[in-house]
Amino acid sequence: MATVNGTSTAVLAPRGEAARVTARSAPPQLLRCMVVSLSADRRRLIRTAAEAQAWDAIICRDAGEFLRTAFKRSVPLIIVDLPDASSLAYGEFKGVVERTKEITSSLMLVVGTGTDELEEVWARQLGAWAYLCEANSLRGFEFLLREARQAVERRELLAPAPLEFAEPLPMAD
Repeated sequence: MATVNGTSTAVLAPRGEAARVTARSAPPQLLRCMVVSLSADRRRLIRTAAEAQAWDAIICRDAGEFLRTAFKRSVPLIIVDLPDASSLAYGEFKGVVERTKEITSSLMLVVGTGTDELEEVWARQLGAWAYLCEANSLRGFEFLLREARQAVERRELLAPAPLEFAEPLPMAD
């Protein structure tokens, strides 16, 4: 392991069972999600479900705020509550979601209204982790947020271990 001024610069990550125990015992407040919805009622519903499943929700009220926040913060889960396809903001929302997906590796949950038949196809092609049509219940969002937590944990466990740095080889004369 490389050292600078006698201090270790490489961090060793736990492996195997130790990694699984660490992932399970991580404080739940460490998981943040980003939520965007035009509807104040929907934002409250999603925030309540997120809090019930120990997610710290960053709430965005429109596409612009969502895009700015996505560039500033990295979160493991993004929830996009699409407006109705007849809304003037619908196209803008889809464009911002596409841009955001390009810059992040977050799981993305897209919640649609079911009025646009190609919406789910678009979400799947985008690489959304899940698409939900006509989600209106607290229980449904709680279920998905619980599943998202498990998916994030699995993703962390399957992520490649960080590289360990070796001492440089001596140069031959």
